[in-house]
Amino acid sequence: MAYETLPSLETLLGPLKIYGQSKPGQINGDLTGWFYPLYLTRKEAIQADIEKGGKGIYQIITFYYRDGEFYVPDSFGNYGKTKEPLVYTVYRGAGAENPFNNIKNRLSLLVETQLPEFVQTDYGMFITFIKAYYEFLEQRNEAQELLQNITKYADIDQTSSFLIDKFFENYAYDITKTSLSDNTFLIKKIRDIYSRKGTEDAYRILFNVLYKETIKFFYPYEIVLKTSSGKWHLPKSLKVKQLDPLQNIFDFENTLVVGEISKATAVVNKVQKIILGGYEIYELVLDTNSITNYFYPNEKITASKSVMLNNVIDTSNLIATTYSVLSKIDVIDGKLGYEKGAPITTISDTFGNGIFAKAKISGVNQYGSITSIEIDNSGIDYSTNTIVDIGLPTGNLQGTYNIINGVVTIEFPNIHNIKKNTQVAISYTGNVLSPVDETSQNVIVTSVPNVRSIRFTYPGI
Repeated sequence: MAYETLPSLETLLGPLKIYGQSKPGQINGDLTGWFYPLYLTRKEAIQADIEKGGKGIYQIITFYYRDGEFYVPDSFGNYGKTKEPLVYTVYRGAGAENPFNNIKNRLSLLVETQLPEFVQTDYGMFITFIKAYYEFLEQRNEAQELLQNITKYADIDQTSSFLIDKFFENYAYDITKTSLSDNTFLIKKIRDIYSRKGTEDAYRILFNVLYKETIKFFYPYEIVLKTSSGKWHLPKSLKVKQLDPLQNIFDFENTLVVGEISKATAVVNKVQKIILGGYEIYELVLDTNSITNYFYPNEKITASKSVMLNNVIDTSNLIATTYSVLSKIDVIDGKLGYEKGAPITTISDTFGNGIFAKAKISGVNQYGSITSIEIDNSGIDYSTNTIVDIGLPTGNLQGTYNIINGVVTIEFPNIHNIKKNTQVAISYTGNVLSPVDETSQNVIVTSVPNVRSIRFTYPGI
């Protein structure tokens, strides 16, 4: 009768019957035929042997071409029979896994030889119980098996899944286990994670172990706009006029210019043309790191430019004249009542022909007195005698007034910084019952009683 090997997933228990060839070294040796009754658990085989009047003893049978082992009650086992029994279930699947594969020295096999002869003769059930107890201790993850393989279980690469939970309790109690991770690998890397705790490396290792993912870090502060964090520089340039119409003024780019009188030098990064009131003005933007000394106004500057033409180096000498420009405005009298950002109304050049300059108030103190002026356009052809008219105040001081015997006293809520004999413009408003309401005049301050008040004579000058 042919034997069929089928890797079955059947969960049948017993009793079963199998046709096959048993392996040598077992009860009745190497046999071929029917084997019955067979069980897939030792418990069933022991119970069946006891029910038939036996002592709860079983035999282990293994077959060629079939994995696992089967258990046969000792009192009524049948091995290698030619005739198929009518009872029992035909089984073609694998047998049970040997629970003692991981243990070499089995104490259960020595039980019978260690007990007195009368116990073996008269108390077979007791012997079966003791043997079953030791077999229980010898199964995987039980006391005797753990003791014999303690060095193996201490190795995270060889330990059982049961003990991996214990490793977690000892070394990674604050980390949640996940089915996505290789928990053995996680235990091996836990020291690296703890030693780098709080660092990017620790999180990279952790997420790689838990989720098999490579993570990237994003810090919001990297995209937050920081005030005054931009890298900027204040460009410096020379405004020049072309002397030789046959020369190309743009050839000054990437050359070293030299002042004829000042002997100042600088490298020109760029040349640009500016149109101011119909004037064509050229601006040489300088490399700030290359500037030596100061160029003079109305000074002739020169440069050399070499180019390759038809395999011949052609060198030309360039020439231009600098314009005198408005480079700085000093504040002599800041006056009062001005606001930052207000434009300067008039910039006049008494002895020169200065034109096109523009400036604005860039700083004031708490009293509205001008502390600094910023030049928006330096213009051209300005002399050293340029006069700046800042114009009328752009801000007002407000206070309350009273008039007694023709003397006006004004009280301000803040310190005014107005000095005696200063001319100020006064406007009265807000009191419809006052005869001076909605009137204004220029007055000379006659006295300053304190830092928040002034006095003058009505109606002024």
